[in-house]
Amino acid sequence: MPTMYYKSNAAWPNYHLTRGTFDPGEGKPVMRIASLAVINAADTIHDSGLERFAATATTLFGHLLTLESQLAGSPAPFAAGMVGAGWSFSSLIGTPVSQLLCEGLSDARMLAPAERHANCELPADYIGLAGGGTVMKDLFAWAESLDRTLLTSGSFLGPTIAGGFATASHGSRLGHGGIQNMVLGMHLVVGSREHVWIERKSCPVLSQAGLDRLTTGNGVKVRFVADDDQFEDALVHLGAMGIVNGVALALMDNRKFALMQRMQVLTPDWLKDIAKGDFKSIAGQLGCSTEPSFYELTLNPRSPFDDGATHTLYFPSSKSQLAPAGPAYITSPADAIASLGLSIFQINVDMLEEELNLHSWAQPNPIPVSVLRRLFSGSDSAFTYYCNLKDYETIDEPFDPEDPSVPAYAWSELHKGGITSGIPGALYNASFAIQLERVPDAIPLLCAAVAGLPPAFVFTLRFVSKAAGTLAFTRFDQSAVIEIDGLSPLICQMAQSKVAASNPQAPVILKALNELSGTLKTGAAAIRTALDDAGIGYSMHWGKLGDLDQAKVYADYGHPQEPDSLIRRWRETRDALLSSFGKRIFWNEAVISYGLLDEVK
Repeated sequence: MPTMYYKSNAAWPNYHLTRGTFDPGEGKPVMRIASLAVINAADTIHDSGLERFAATATTLFGHLLTLESQLAGSPAPFAAGMVGAGWSFSSLIGTPVSQLLCEGLSDARMLAPAERHANCELPADYIGLAGGGTVMKDLFAWAESLDRTLLTSGSFLGPTIAGGFATASHGSRLGHGGIQNMVLGMHLVVGSREHVWIERKSCPVLSQAGLDRLTTGNGVKVRFVADDDQFEDALVHLGAMGIVNGVALALMDNRKFALMQRMQVLTPDWLKDIAKGDFKSIAGQLGCSTEPSFYELTLNPRSPFDDGATHTLYFPSSKSQLAPAGPAYITSPADAIASLGLSIFQINVDMLEEELNLHSWAQPNPIPVSVLRRLFSGSDSAFTYYCNLKDYETIDEPFDPEDPSVPAYAWSELHKGGITSGIPGALYNASFAIQLERVPDAIPLLCAAVAGLPPAFVFTLRFVSKAAGTLAFTRFDQSAVIEIDGLSPLICQMAQSKVAASNPQAPVILKALNELSGTLKTGAAAIRTALDDAGIGYSMHWGKLGDLDQAKVYADYGHPQEPDSLIRRWRETRDALLSSFGKRIFWNEAVISYGLLDEVK
């Protein structure tokens, strides 16, 4: 039987160090958790996937019974608090009274043939059963070991599967949706004595034998829900639909991809090809006649049509290799920003090559280039720094995915498990989803909106089609996601603390770091204003930054009092799934501030 143990007054940081306050003893921001719960399910190693779900649900019942007793005697409400890898930037995670680390809900098995519904669209050996706390890196490793894979992922494989689809996280797999699109069914622990298996009625997954396997050790049978609309509502659960104990996932045959990374100047006509979804034309302009499976574009917001933009594409490859190709060594914008953050943190004012004069730097002039180059290791912008980390290919030579000299990579070899360079907490990220057809209008507009800001960030475009989930922020049929990756206020403030005030050149550096610390927040606000003023519809990523608020959420998804509101529908499904106790315990700061739920009394 899985066990639960607890840590009192535990220091907990999220991955990007955006939650909590700076703790000198820890050397980073942390949140103090009164009771941090950890589940250990190592003794279920010989159980089937569904048997493991039943075993962990039994232990989770005990955990929730403890919380139910504590809540009954508490003068104020508190949330159960579930967290996987802690990847979210936002207050969807981080609860000071109680928090459950779901990393112990990590495992992956195949569905047994007898557990598969007779009308299921997929064979049993193409359905994976994964614990909700399984990180994507481990999930891909398991699938690829069986010559299977998953359709897509986020940019990194660090988040858990339940955390990934909680916010409709995505990559840039062309013609497909986000992580939530791969989910076929969910096992939710919704109260101290209740659990639910939910799947689409139009796409059955479990047989009666499979449902019977979910009966817990203390005899609690699973409540079965087969409803297409409610399933769509529960997919983007935002941590408020119970504990995602396990999921059924659609698998596919393992595939290999050829990787192209090239630099080419962006043009307005290029953006028009994007708007049409003509990614084959884009590949052709970069030297390949094959239809790409993946496309990601990173550009300099200060001069989008002057500097070369970077283009990352994956092409299907029919080559099979006896040995794995190994990591592809793709430098993502997030990796570059983390590395840049380390450069800033390690600045040595005593080694400045030229004297910096504070009096010659008068506002509203931008930060002098000489100062930026000192802070950015010789680069004059975050984009230049990013480009200098890799030698990008030119388009002088055609690119053939089937060329024997071109490596063929599995999906896991093209995506890292996390940010592998730089310093933790250096990254600020906000994401805005717009209609694909509005890209030619939006990009020049947004670049103009941030033109006066210090060049401490880059823009990256990724593409999502027909995203599942009622509250998916990629809510358009064809979405382009514009991401702003840049230096966080935290890293700028930490760097300031390293500069000795007695140094005669310190005032200039301190002033520059102070200006950089507010750049990204100002930039995200400028992007929102520009999109609003131009009448370009957009939505924001639930788990990232940018000051998403209730007014914006209601504008996008409808006020909950309106009969056709998506939020109203989401709430009704939540009420139908959760127990009475579950409705009082499964919430978080974000869903309250966004207005998705009323304040818990």
